[in-house]
Amino acid sequence: MRAENLKDSYLERLYKGFYQAQNKKIHTARAQLGMSLDECRELAKEINGKPSISSLDLEQRWQLIEALNRRGARIFNPKIPRELSKINGAKAVQDNSEPVMEAGKLFPIHLEYWNKRFPKDRRGFPSNRQLALIETLWELYFDDHRPGRGLRGFIFRQTRSLPDGPVSSIEFLKNHHVEAVLMPLVRKGRSMGNLKRKGVVTFKKIAKNDESPAKNLGG
Repeated sequence: MRAENLKDSYLERLYKGFYQAQNKKIHTARAQLGMSLDECRELAKEINGKPSISSLDLEQRWQLIEALNRRGARIFNPKIPRELSKINGAKAVQDNSEPVMEAGKLFPIHLEYWNKRFPKDRRGFPSNRQLALIETLWELYFDDHRPGRGLRGFIFRQTRSLPDGPVSSIEFLKNHHVEAVLMPLVRKGRSMGNLKRKGVVTFKKIAKNDESPAKNLGG
């Protein structure tokens, strides 16, 4: 391997690692604050004009974590390594396939938020695990950040022909809406080759509200 390629490979790994670490910090801070994903996206909009966390570059993500800490979160927010600061702007422009967290790492963060939001089971409504799984799969495999094509719009389209539909806000989904919302997300992740067979089985169990432990999430 040529020296410049070795350096590029190292920077790529460093960039992805730092990006994923920031992503986890953002969602952990959001869970600490009891902040919904939509609320966090609106905060991101104040930074770069778009209601999208993944559209932020590393520096803007650092600013978002600082903003969350000012609201009461307690998250260590290290400065961006010098070698990454030089490529950060160019990387954000050139790379449309931003690195994402594995489902197995992102799912517990979303679950923590919903467990704080709804500490007790809600009769007739999805479990917190189901809500966390919907957000996880949407964020990893479905969200293309186009205006009007967010999770709310997806839920609306999937439930408009169902009883008690349409629903647009995830917390107002009913039990009989879950399969229509979750299974297309599971199939999308599977089609992209990012879900192991065992992971798909686990997702289906959660979709059916099977309370067996959520293992093997991710690819």
